[in-house]
This record gives sequence, C-alpha cells and structure tokens, in this order.
Amino acid sequence: MTRAAVLGAGAWGTTFAAVLADAGCDVTVWGRDAAVCADIADHGRNERYLPGIALPAGVTAQADPAAAVAGA
Repeated sequence: MTRAAVLGAGAWGTTFAAVLADAGCDVTVWGRDAAVCADIADHGRNERYLPGIALPAGVTAQADPAAAVAGA
C-alpha cells in the first residue's frame, strides 16, 4: 500500500489527506497542535477545522514531524 504524509492539519491538509486515503493510500497528517492530531488519530475527525466530518480509516495524525513522514 502507498504511504503518504501531509504536512498541515488544517482544513486543507485534512481534506487532502482524506482524498489520498479515499484513493487507497495510508496517510499520516502532521500538525503542530497535538490536540488536533489526537482528535484525528483517536476519533477519525478534525473537529476544530472540519466539524462533523468523519475521516476515512486510512488517515492518522502525528504531532512529531519525523514520525509523520517516516515511511512516506
């Protein structure tokens, strides 16, 4: 499976991650805000920037940039 990293966990970055996951990629989003990353990783949502939108199963997030891009 293709792995990708998206740098930025705002509305655009999260949406781009969802598009990549819908296309079959495993995606890790990097975000500077650990709370936003935890929401994405633990609940499959980014309530701060995309309230009410469920993310595809292939999306996770990391606040550590090195961990976010590892393997991508």
